Amino acid sequence: MAFEYIRGDTVLHRLDPRTKVLFFLFVTVLSVIIYDPIIMLCLLFVVSIMYRLSKIPLIKLVSITKTLLPVFVMFILLNYFVLPPRGAKIYLYLLPGMAPVTIETTLLGITSALRFILFIWLSRLLTFTTSISEILVGMVKMRLPPEVATSLGIAFSSVPLMISQFSSVIEAQKSRGSQIAVRNPIKKVIAFIPVVVPGIYITILRGMNVAKTVEAKAFTYNPKNRTFRKRIRFRSNDYLFLTASGAFTMIFLVLKLLYGWFDYTFLLRDVFKLL
Repeated sequence: MAFEYIRGDTVLHRLDPRTKVLFFLFVTVLSVIIYDPIIMLCLLFVVSIMYRLSKIPLIKLVSITKTLLPVFVMFILLNYFVLPPRGAKIYLYLLPGMAPVTIETTLLGITSALRFILFIWLSRLLTFTTSISEILVGMVKMRLPPEVATSLGIAFSSVPLMISQFSSVIEAQKSRGSQIAVRNPIKKVIAFIPVVVPGIYITILRGMNVAKTVEAKAFTYNPKNRTFRKRIRFRSNDYLFLTASGAFTMIFLVLKLLYGWFDYTFLLRDVFKLL
């Protein structure tokens, strides 16, 4: 899940980073107020179309989803340990006298799992289509303290490097005869000690070098008045995109607050009655 920017000249790539951050917040609000799994699947379908429009390789999305499958199952199973609604029909128990399986808990578990996948898909779409420098400038323009924005930017850029460093350490230890790929969990933890210790040491050294670089560029001197090489500004596409997504979110929010729509049986109410 490391930061990985894919260069492109698509509509999403050209959007202002603040627009993409606000869109991320809009969809997050939608995912919180919606409990119906069918509508959640529709939101996932919309996000997948955005991946397609951004010309991001399909293998990237497939890889992300495969990684999240165990978490998807965990969300559903853990939801069975929550007390079902009063009057819910219990079909079976996962454990003797515990974890009752009902239609309600199953639908809520599926929706929770889909919500988590939607959140990851959106966050990866943001990082796929926005460079670190754009995110940094966007956060500063959104009145975030420059020190905080710079720290987050450095953290984003450090993740891929840390993964690369640990991979190099693993290969180096393997070349020295270390047995890292063992099945015994206790032996596996012990085998990774020669990897973790030098990996952390290299990370600390890099952090010290970054700190020296920041000091050498005089960033700590009045950072609020610093200028940036790349300037960003809202364009007509940004205003249209924000207006459409904001209006869509407001409509769903009003329908949820006034009429109580989008519960876990909103579109499956007739099927639910038959069961």
